[in-house]
Amino acid sequence: MSRDFRPLRHYTPPFGWINDPNGLVYEDGTWHLFAQHNPEATHWGPMHWRHAVSCDLLSWEDRGIALFPDEALGMIFSGSAVIDHGNTSGLGDGADPMILMYTSHGEHEQQSIAYSNDRVTFTPYAGDPVIPNTVQKNFRDPKCFWDAERGRWCVVIAAGDRVEFHASPDLIRWQKTGEFGQCENRMGGVFECPDLFPLPAPDGSTVWVLIASMAHPGPFGGHRTQYFLGQFDGETFRETMPAPHARLLDAGYDDYAAVTFANADRPMLLGWANAWCYAMFEPTDPFCGAMTYARALSLVETDAGLCLAQKPVTPAFRDVPVPTEPAPDPLPRRYLPKAEGVVRGEVFHIRVESEGCFALTLSNEGGESLCVTLGTDQSLVVDRSRAGNSDFSPLYASGLFAVMAQPRKVHGPATLDLYFDRMICETFLDGGTLVNTSVVFPEAPYTKATLLGEGRLYIGEEAQ
Repeated sequence: MSRDFRPLRHYTPPFGWINDPNGLVYEDGTWHLFAQHNPEATHWGPMHWRHAVSCDLLSWEDRGIALFPDEALGMIFSGSAVIDHGNTSGLGDGADPMILMYTSHGEHEQQSIAYSNDRVTFTPYAGDPVIPNTVQKNFRDPKCFWDAERGRWCVVIAAGDRVEFHASPDLIRWQKTGEFGQCENRMGGVFECPDLFPLPAPDGSTVWVLIASMAHPGPFGGHRTQYFLGQFDGETFRETMPAPHARLLDAGYDDYAAVTFANADRPMLLGWANAWCYAMFEPTDPFCGAMTYARALSLVETDAGLCLAQKPVTPAFRDVPVPTEPAPDPLPRRYLPKAEGVVRGEVFHIRVESEGCFALTLSNEGGESLCVTLGTDQSLVVDRSRAGNSDFSPLYASGLFAVMAQPRKVHGPATLDLYFDRMICETFLDGGTLVNTSVVFPEAPYTKATLLGEGRLYIGEEAQ
């Protein structure tokens, strides 16, 4: 029997399958999380929305199923949630209702809404779908937001090889205003789970960020998420800061469909910590699927230009420095300093502060090891080829998914923060300008951290 891989500080369903985070919204000290959910099995199936809440983004209270498949309109695919301040929809009962906007997936993909006045029960709108569609094959994942400058609601919807923008005065009557992405896409594939929000740039200007998860058909399914920087004029998004290559949100394969919380005072991102091509085979029964740590977003200037930086919301850790072994005398020609310390528990933090190249290894008594290195080519490499069980999927065990590399965006000294929770490894380099999220399945917990190279190693246990 496989050991328990359920993360301790990341959201997972009590049972069954989850994928995309949906309906992320903050209200009065409570973070609401909805997610694509199959309550019948640990693989994708009839899609519902599951609901959970948290006051700190770390401890989650499960509230069961919020939306069920509709006999007439189909399954409940991905979408978003907003607080309808001012009750523009007229669906409130004296208070501002919470509105869920989602894709009804039946014969066609169309956009529907449901509403709640108690934040517990959700009622589909009688006039659904509010954005009908009988033409496009891929038309889904609405991300709704309030356009304060123009006093109306906007939504960005994935529409095959592009995204569409629609506007509404009341969340019910919608009109298309523009589209983006057919020419600007640097990854190929079909757009999924878009998001759009403004961020302040270091020079004081406002830059709009468009996030788009990219679905690639075929057996390898290397789904990744890219983002674009530009401006939004209320009608459509324009990329005003193009990059020669796709800007990746995450260098790993296990952070997909990431979107931000509505109604929060700052953009806070949450993603699905899995990959489509092997998620359904992972050894985690009776559940399958987890969310990443939530991450606060900012824009920073780097040697590679303006880019997103991600700072995770994590437990508090007590970080303890690990002494470096004294250099032997005489000094061998190829001597590498070494620091080695004990890892306790399955929720921990590792920090490396380095002046140059380094190799960090997490290992257990069974000889399994997860390696994170910064090489002479200044690329961060995460190697999980020997990190644990990989027999469940030949794709997971393959070179493409087992060893991941991405170049840094800055030069000079490096700081790496690695956060581990039983099966989820989230690595943040250079202040979160380079991120790798990877799931691993060690047959026994990692108990040792080893650093080779010029640098300082810290091991952090969760503070009680």
